[in-house]
Amino acid sequence: MDELKKLMLLTLGAASASMEKVDGVVQELIEKGKMTVKEGKELREELLRDKESGKHKEELKSFLASLRLATKEDLEKLEARVAELEAKLSE
Repeated sequence: MDELKKLMLLTLGAASASMEKVDGVVQELIEKGKMTVKEGKELREELLRDKESGKHKEELKSFLASLRLATKEDLEKLEARVAELEAKLSE
């Protein structure tokens, strides 16, 4: 259950899911026997608390930072550098 909860927290947090979507996913997991009704209610309450506190945003930021992806600023710098080099080549 713990790994499933972490996966849902990341997935739902990343998508900034509405509570309707949370309810749908939880209901589906209950129907498939992946969690009990009690676990579903607890998970929904925890997701709601995390969503309201913004906790999932910090976890997502941390996860994305660990991927070391290029930022918008990085791409803009590269674009400027390419444009500068293209200008030098066309001289």
